[in-house]
Amino acid sequence: MAPAGESYRNLVKQAMRPRQERILFLTVLATHIVLSCSMVSPRALFHPWALVGSLMVVGLVLLPQLLERRHRLIHSPEPYKSLQSSTRLGHYAELARMPYVWYHMAQTGGAAAGFVVLYAGLRTHITKWNTELAPSIYVASHEAFYVNETLLVAVYIGAWTGALFAWSELASTPTSCWNVPVFDPETVISPESLRNRTMKSFFSRIQRVWWIVPLSFLPLTTYVLFRNVFWSSIIRVVGVDTFLRPYLVPSFRVTFRPMHIGLVVLVPVLMIVVLFTVINTLFDVYWTQPLRILATSQVKDPNMTLIAGLHDPHPFFTAHAFCELARIAMYDKTRRKMLFDDVQRQHGRPIAWNAIAKVCEQKISQLLVNQAGTKVTNETSRMSTLDSKTNSEGSLQATAPQSTARKADVTNVWTALAQPASIPSNNDPNQKPVTSEARVPSSVPGSGPSLYRILRIAQYVAGALLRRVYAMIPNDAKHALVPQTIQCAFTACIPAIVLDKELLATRATVCWAALALEHFVEASLTEDKYGSVQKDISKITQALLRAHQRLQHTKQHVEREAMEADHALIREARIIRGALQQVDADAATFSTSYAPYFHQFQTTWLRRYATLDTTLSHSAQQIVHTFAPYGVEI
Repeated sequence: MAPAGESYRNLVKQAMRPRQERILFLTVLATHIVLSCSMVSPRALFHPWALVGSLMVVGLVLLPQLLERRHRLIHSPEPYKSLQSSTRLGHYAELARMPYVWYHMAQTGGAAAGFVVLYAGLRTHITKWNTELAPSIYVASHEAFYVNETLLVAVYIGAWTGALFAWSELASTPTSCWNVPVFDPETVISPESLRNRTMKSFFSRIQRVWWIVPLSFLPLTTYVLFRNVFWSSIIRVVGVDTFLRPYLVPSFRVTFRPMHIGLVVLVPVLMIVVLFTVINTLFDVYWTQPLRILATSQVKDPNMTLIAGLHDPHPFFTAHAFCELARIAMYDKTRRKMLFDDVQRQHGRPIAWNAIAKVCEQKISQLLVNQAGTKVTNETSRMSTLDSKTNSEGSLQATAPQSTARKADVTNVWTALAQPASIPSNNDPNQKPVTSEARVPSSVPGSGPSLYRILRIAQYVAGALLRRVYAMIPNDAKHALVPQTIQCAFTACIPAIVLDKELLATRATVCWAALALEHFVEASLTEDKYGSVQKDISKITQALLRAHQRLQHTKQHVEREAMEADHALIREARIIRGALQQVDADAATFSTSYAPYFHQFQTTWLRRYATLDTTLSHSAQQIVHTFAPYGVEI
């Protein structure tokens, strides 16, 4: 007999099969519509080869990406390392050092290049070689067919566009959400149809990736600049009059028109962006839509199956279990009564309410628990510093002569290197003996500095040199070379990055756990005939209040950093405005009330985390107000 956790996973997979079929159908439909629109002909919608081309694009390009995402979602390998930087420059630098980012960019770029080849083949077959993307063109002066340069440039730009799309998706999503799509807590609070959710998500994604289209023509500019040098080096390898020359190198007797090539390539670029956005939107929306798994008759013990799903280590199945728990607590009176009445302990079976309350309280208590010590107010940190200084005053006075002597002996790094190695005292009982493995001579091969350490040292020296040179530049020249706007764009704390890194992966499950506890506790007044809930009301309320307090600390911390970044921009705007006023120029165009980072913080908080904030505070207040007349200690 399969464990309860495995049975819950199997139920989720079985419930997702109709949705996966719908995802595939909608992908084929969207691909066919996009390909038909690119033909600029109403008859292309009913052309048989257009349908064949759509099926080939889906089967060879889009379906492998969907299957790869499904594999990463279901099997979920080890979570990726969390990115620590909160600035845009540091965030991008950490992404560039991750091998998976380059693998995913290469994979998506190859899929985009394959799409361009399939699209060119389809257009060539339908138009009978009368298209700019034909694989080869006839050159009358050579009396032979040569490879089409426009197609090569289109494949090149298509691969670049796919890589940019992959970078955009990874950069805008925290590493904890790369495998598991982001769940929306609003799907339980205010249920919405799949169609509406899909359309909203699609338009929001399009707004996030629109910059890929203009930036995708950067390779065309590079190709125009280095075209002659590139093909000259290729001809030196291939040869001038060889058999492979017409298949690898285009003819230079054909007029090269960069603007025309850009207009031709624009259509595949738009199709790549639209289709890749469509499949990612369909996958994220359909896999995160709430499921009514336990309503089927196949489940013999729905209470234990739900509890096993709540304890599942996989975050995807856990999120679906918490989603269904919140739905039961809010809307399903029959299932609530079944959970309240499940109070028998047989063969290690736990009481249903005890298990649910414990796992929900743990989920709420884990919210921002690692950041609780750092995201505090300045007053609290100042007071704790003063207390620590007062308590350790005596120990500092006792160790002051030793530290002074140590500083006098070791003045710089050369003095430290010249000193002999210190021999541990035998009188110290806690001192570990030095083994022979620790005494490795420096002449042993492989014990010297590694290539990574050399590169790190070179990076440190180059950074120190650049900082030194930048410090020698006058302040007026710094303003002209690197304006404060550019500095803040790359080095200021980005509120969206900080909030998403700390809250995006857990906001939905915490919100659903709070909703479930609130409605279970309220319903216990009339449905809990065994009185199982009353003893846990105080712990539940305290957990909700502490989680809300930690959330408010994080909000205040990010808000403060956003305001500091805006103050730097405001100071620069005031300087420029004062200089313009001195020369009697129009200074009204430089407003001193521009606050982009605070506006981004407000927008991100209202769109993504206001629901979590409201749910935690409202749940605690509602429990307190409900049980206050009964004299329950909270």
